[in-house]
Amino acid sequence: MSLTITKLQKKIADQAVLNNITFSLSLGQVVGLVGPNGIGKTTIFRTVTHQYRADGGTIELDEQDLTDHPEQRENLFYLDNQHLFFRKYRLDKIAGDYQLLYATFDQARFMALIKKFGLQGSQRFQSLSKGYQALVMVALALASGAPYVFLDEPFDGLDLLIRERIVNLVVDAVADGKRTFLIASHNLVELDGLSDRVLFVKAGRISQDLTLEDVRQQAIKLQLVFKTKAIPDVIREQGRILTIRGRVIEAVFPHFTPEVKAAIAAEEPVLNESLPLSLSDLFKVEFRAKNAEVK
Repeated sequence: MSLTITKLQKKIADQAVLNNITFSLSLGQVVGLVGPNGIGKTTIFRTVTHQYRADGGTIELDEQDLTDHPEQRENLFYLDNQHLFFRKYRLDKIAGDYQLLYATFDQARFMALIKKFGLQGSQRFQSLSKGYQALVMVALALASGAPYVFLDEPFDGLDLLIRERIVNLVVDAVADGKRTFLIASHNLVELDGLSDRVLFVKAGRISQDLTLEDVRQQAIKLQLVFKTKAIPDVIREQGRILTIRGRVIEAVFPHFTPEVKAAIAAEEPVLNESLPLSLSDLFKVEFRAKNAEVK
């Protein structure tokens, strides 16, 4: 079962928010959706799940257009954090309502999950801490049986232990290859360790569709020190400078070829050290103006 979004468009207040968004998902993946605030990540979720009506493009599940086959939307699960209808409901009442919404909803599993969290069905959602509310929403997603789950900022404002529980739930859920999570988050550290792929949203489009393992095979992050403060041309032209502290330069080289390696060596750096390349580094490369640290 594959989910394919093609040239998705959406305007809000006559402003184009989504401009030909195109990507596809297959089962058994955790995919990060990354971009600055206000770039349209939540709008993607709302449009794909038909909370917003698209102004153009198609959303297909196994080549069936969801506009023509609305019953297929049961295979998508998304909770809009800003518009939760059940804030005042008891947890067992929420489960009962979702059993009506999703034919595959497993109420027993939901109750077992919240019990594992130390919660009871008689508790009201709004009485829970932010962390436990997040766990309840993930439990609803898991119990829904929907193969495609969209999570919008699931780690926002949560303590380390709650974040770890959510990560473990997601990892366990995709282990059998029957479910995929698309996660929008500013917590790039969590996404770095969790995601198989990352989609960068920029100017209303998917600007990059990266498999992190593949990126790390062709890109490198270096810490460099040269004999003078002058920055060699190869660094400016082939690298993306992240920081400059005195004569210490940290830079990412997206395409670290033997030629680039040789050109750097020819400048006889005093220090030439490889550093771990993180998702945060790739975010800076994608969204910061090139060599913005260079004065």
